[in-house]
Amino acid sequence: MPLIAKTVSELFALPEYERTQFDFLFLATQKLMEAKDDLYASIPKGASAENLPITQNTMPSGDVVENEPVAIKNTFTLKWEDIRSCDLGALAEQVERMADQRLAVVMPHFFDMVARTCRAAGTASDARGQPFSFELYLAGLAKIEMNFDAEGAPILPTLVVGPELAKRMASMPPWTPEQQKSYDDLIESKRKEFNARRRYRKLH
Repeated sequence: MPLIAKTVSELFALPEYERTQFDFLFLATQKLMEAKDDLYASIPKGASAENLPITQNTMPSGDVVENEPVAIKNTFTLKWEDIRSCDLGALAEQVERMADQRLAVVMPHFFDMVARTCRAAGTASDARGQPFSFELYLAGLAKIEMNFDAEGAPILPTLVVGPELAKRMASMPPWTPEQQKSYDDLIESKRKEFNARRRYRKLH
């Protein structure tokens, strides 16, 4: 069976059709990626661009974290019979395949970028094989800069964990009074740091 690309006459080529097809497939793939991965769906999306620069983040320590654009290659194949019969099921399978291909590249790159940035910023925590516990959670909170809303309530970070750890966290017992006090003391110290930062910004 000949390839479509080799049977198109340049005289009758319709690039606007190709562009519409690309836009449809791109949007469909993006939406399916968001449906498949909640974390990916929560990541802000930037405007499309022909060239992406290498981004640099300079930490207070002076360390610079560089992140290069990641290349993603998708394959999309439809049989002549699927095209002739307008088989939407075959089209959906190809879109799902592309979504899986892209997630398999984008998410590892995202986690690597976050890990390198956290290590450079000094906010990374290494449990060294210890199971998740209240103490580890509190130690992690102690390392980060925390903001507070207008009512003075802490804006806590979102925890992204795997299925097994999520089950373990859900099965953990309620905090003891001593643990609650440790948490409250930490939040109060973070609130003071936040207020001090805000006063400094007003003065400058």
